[in-house]
Amino acid sequence: MPKLDRLALATKFVLALHDVSRRNPTSWRRISAIGARTGIKGADLEGVVADVVAAGLVEQRADDPCLIILTNRGWDLASSVGRYGESVLLLLIAHEIPDANPQGDHAQ
Repeated sequence: MPKLDRLALATKFVLALHDVSRRNPTSWRRISAIGARTGIKGADLEGVVADVVAAGLVEQRADDPCLIILTNRGWDLASSVGRYGESVLLLLIAHEIPDANPQGDHAQ
């Protein structure tokens, strides 16, 4: 998957998780429910989850890997959208996700 697509999907996923978690931020959410909410499926969903977990934005439950929750870092980034806009979140996530620096597409 192209790196910009990975970043856009990660941004969409984190924002959706933030949105559904606002009322009860300590509740674990099903990956499949966030995937359905965002339209992210299959291998793309698995990749997005791996990216946001590796970036430290989301924690995956050890005893049930189908469940996730935003980390403090994930909350901070998702909350910044109200102040700075979604494009800033996309840039911030680009620095958090391993091997997802969009400038890397042009570097040889």
